[in-house]
Amino acid sequence: MLNLVQRYVAAALLFGCAGLAPALSSDADRRLSDTLEQVLPSLVSSGDYRSASKLSFQLATVRSRMNEPAAACSALSQSLAQYRTALSKETGEPVYAAASNEDGMQEIRSKFGCTVAQFG
Repeated sequence: MLNLVQRYVAAALLFGCAGLAPALSSDADRRLSDTLEQVLPSLVSSGDYRSASKLSFQLATVRSRMNEPAAACSALSQSLAQYRTALSKETGEPVYAAASNEDGMQEIRSKFGCTVAQFG
């Protein structure tokens, strides 16, 4: 298991690579996807839901680029759940109270090609 410093270094490296994403080959996309999937559980288990949300969104972007819409939508759903959990922790409000702006979420879902059934 990665310690806290290693997790933040890995996250920083992944965020730094995000700007290069359009130029990545499909093999590099697969490696990035695999790395993101390996790092995410440690962020969630440490309670760093904000970083987990960001990495899940990056995973959704990579999966979308890899033409894997179901996996992209699943990662997008996880990102939203982690974001809401982060907001709840930061504000002290229940998770359901953080659920808002469904019109905005529908627009984001459509950009990833998500259907209601995939996103649920």
